[in-house]
Amino acid sequence: MLAPVLGPVLALGVALAASACGPASLGRSAPPSSIDPTAPVVTARDLAFDRSEIAAPADRAFSIVFQNADGVPHNIAIYADSSLARSLFVGEIFIGPATRAYDLPPLASGSYFFRCDVHPDMQGRLLIAGAG
Repeated sequence: MLAPVLGPVLALGVALAASACGPASLGRSAPPSSIDPTAPVVTARDLAFDRSEIAAPADRAFSIVFQNADGVPHNIAIYADSSLARSLFVGEIFIGPATRAYDLPPLASGSYFFRCDVHPDMQGRLLIAGAG
């Protein structure tokens, strides 16, 4: 009596376990094809950003492609300066390995501070320059 029910339940369990072993379950995601190919890419690996400076155009929205290669949570947050008194953008915190595209609002020309809010020693400078 239990055997007819047990077969489909076991098959479902095997299917779920197999799908859980695929890349999606590990948090891997690729940037969608709609991401601007000129967007700067920043990678977090070994609790450090791979670059300490990002450049973007002034006065227009832009994207940053953030690749978290670590198995711990990271994000990128943009602040007016290193005092952290004024937050301009806070990206989603997520566990890697995974990739996210952060869409940022237009910013005026200038130099801004960015960091990982989870690991404050991970930081850098965002340079916004006039189009030209």
